[in-house]
Amino acid sequence: MTDAQKKLAKLQVEQSELREKANDLLGKDDRTAEETAELEKATKRLQALEPELRAALTLAQGEEGEAETRQTDTLDAETRERLELRSKCTVTRFVEAAIKGRLVNGAEAEYMAAEAVDGIPLSMFDPDPRETREVRADANTAAPGTVGVNLQPIRPAIFAASIAPRLGIDMPRVASGTYAEARIDTSLTAGAKAKDGAAESTAATFAVSSATPKRVSGRLGIRIEDIAGVGASNFEAALRANLQLVMSDELDKQAITGDASGANLSGLFKALTDATDPNTVAKFDDFLGTFAGGVDGLWASTLKDVAIVCGPATYQLSAKAFRDVGGNTGHRGDISFADYAMQHTGGWWTNKRMPAAASNIQKGILHRKGRMGIRTAVCPHWGALSIDDVYSGSASGTRYVTFHVLLGDVLVIQPGGYAEVAFKLA
Repeated sequence: MTDAQKKLAKLQVEQSELREKANDLLGKDDRTAEETAELEKATKRLQALEPELRAALTLAQGEEGEAETRQTDTLDAETRERLELRSKCTVTRFVEAAIKGRLVNGAEAEYMAAEAVDGIPLSMFDPDPRETREVRADANTAAPGTVGVNLQPIRPAIFAASIAPRLGIDMPRVASGTYAEARIDTSLTAGAKAKDGAAESTAATFAVSSATPKRVSGRLGIRIEDIAGVGASNFEAALRANLQLVMSDELDKQAITGDASGANLSGLFKALTDATDPNTVAKFDDFLGTFAGGVDGLWASTLKDVAIVCGPATYQLSAKAFRDVGGNTGHRGDISFADYAMQHTGGWWTNKRMPAAASNIQKGILHRKGRMGIRTAVCPHWGALSIDDVYSGSASGTRYVTFHVLLGDVLVIQPGGYAEVAFKLA
């Protein structure tokens, strides 16, 4: 962390503490003169913090950009050479070669050999770490009445899932063969001994989890008339964007809610023990109690070590949940649980891919993230991306391009890092 980032973090902590103090004082009906003075002082300091925070944020962003530049400069020679070779390749030429039923040549052939794959290398869809995006504020010229197609910037790589990384699920690329992870399930023992007492050995045991490849596929039908009409450069961008949107959505869904039926992956929910359904509609203290119950002293030492991702309906309920003051339901606190959780927990957020409510009960995932640097869950991928069906539909001038990604089930390596939770909505 840079000096500017440290300063920014310090100011943000001070701002949070002042807001909490001001909220506590505002919640009192009969404030003393001393408390009123403290409230005024806290309010003035909060106002003075705003320009300091903006200045610190600007400095921190500048240093972050410099750090990214330094990181790019420190790429090893082999990585730079591979990135340079990749920059000469296009997905279009891979696809065009498959449509015409021939092998690729030139830079594409070299890069395919370097990646040791038979189809389009998966890394073709990764962002280039050397690239930076420059934004300038120039004067605008009005567009003419007839304009060309404006393709938007290409989205991130397909493995930049919106939920899995935030829940600590690593997605390593692995070599051919079954993937396995092992952890010590039963530890050795130690204890105090009397004088001349002998220490006896006990056996440690290991828990091994393994995953085999499962296929997630996407299929694209292309007519030769459309290829001619779209143009090579537009086809390149459209293909990348389409692949990312379709495949990323399915991969993320499989990693979180895959039910292991048929060809589906076994997702994180499937690996966790089912939560007990609550009997009452969730209120402020019920939400808080779920977080507090996640503090186990091993994987989470404070509320800041506990994060929960819930369904949209649950989050909407939490945004309307206020604590009753003095047991009188006609007088509510001045902060909803959703806002309270932002200040005092490790994360309270929602995502559309979370399962919908069933019988007014909606499930969520609790993540204890107090132990940094320890792998808690993994979803391996074999990085195979291929193009098939070269000659299908040839009579109608249609070519089908099929993409395959090989993934394994989500393996929970450290069960203590997660728990399934449930909330009653109505």
